[in-house]
Amino acid sequence: MMKITILDPAMCCSTGVCGEEVDETLVQAAANVKWLKEMGHEVSRHNVSNDAAAFKNYPQAVEKLQKEGLGSLPYILINGQIVMSGAYPARGQWEKWLSISQKEEIETAGSSKGSCCSGPGCC
Repeated sequence: MMKITILDPAMCCSTGVCGEEVDETLVQAAANVKWLKEMGHEVSRHNVSNDAAAFKNYPQAVEKLQKEGLGSLPYILINGQIVMSGAYPARGQWEKWLSISQKEEIETAGSSKGSCCSGPGCC
C-alpha cells in the first residue's frame, strides 16, 4: 500500500464545498482521497494555512516551496517523494500510480523469496 501525502495551498476547506463557488477540482480531489483510503492506502492532507508545521516533515517540499512559491502547491507525495505539483491528479493518474506501485510490490515480493543455493542437493 502507498503512503500518500497531499500538501495543499491555503484554503478554508479541503472539499471545495465552502463559500459561494464550488471548486469542482477540490470536490474531485476529496472524492479521490476517500477512494484511496477505502482501498487501504494511508492518505494525509496538510493545508499550508492551517497546518504549516506539518510541511517541515517534508524537506524537499519546503525547498520547492521556497524556490517556486505558493503557486506551486499542491504537492502530491507518494512514499515521501513529490510525484506531482501545481495540480491535483485525476482518477486516471491515481490508477496509473497504483498499478506501478502494485507491480513494484509484486516484483519485490518475488525477489525476496530467496535464491536457490548452489550446493549439492539444493533446488
